[in-house]
Amino acid sequence: MDASQLQQVEQLATQLYSGINTAESQSRLLSLQSSSSQIPTCQYILNNSTVPYALLVASNSLNHLVTSHWNNLTVLQRIELRNYVLDYLGSKGSTIESFVLTSIIQLVCRITKLGWFDDQTHRELPTLVQKFLEATVDHCIIGLKILNQLVDELNIPTKGRTLTAHRKSAVSFRDTSLKKVSGAF
Repeated sequence: MDASQLQQVEQLATQLYSGINTAESQSRLLSLQSSSSQIPTCQYILNNSTVPYALLVASNSLNHLVTSHWNNLTVLQRIELRNYVLDYLGSKGSTIESFVLTSIIQLVCRITKLGWFDDQTHRELPTLVQKFLEATVDHCIIGLKILNQLVDELNIPTKGRTLTAHRKSAVSFRDTSLKKVSGAF
């Protein structure tokens, strides 16, 4: 993706959320959710755009891609994506719109839930969030939102996953991490 393509995505996202040319804008933006090869494109948008609607489209697209193409990603790619999102929240979380922040927090929590049994790294999110809680007031708020969303995410079944897999993750979270999360509040 280059600057002109980024500008086009920003225009389409603004049109979509402004109600102008909605059907056309939506169909063109859905290409961001077509395959896991679009993950770097979404990351490029997050890194380089300042338009909140474009950031929301990128974040929602990443969430969709992670959910629907989870098995196409290696364990290392999953961890790198989770770390990227956490770094993004740490560096830009206090400057983005709240609706974008909410979407990005949902993304990191979805990655954590889906990867709960892939690698121990995913189960360390409550510990990593402690860094947010010990930083600035804005970062503390972000940290509390992450923990709140993590509890919600691990207690709500995800489309495309079996109820058994959901319960297994939820019970493991309850037994190993919920006490750490509740201690933060």
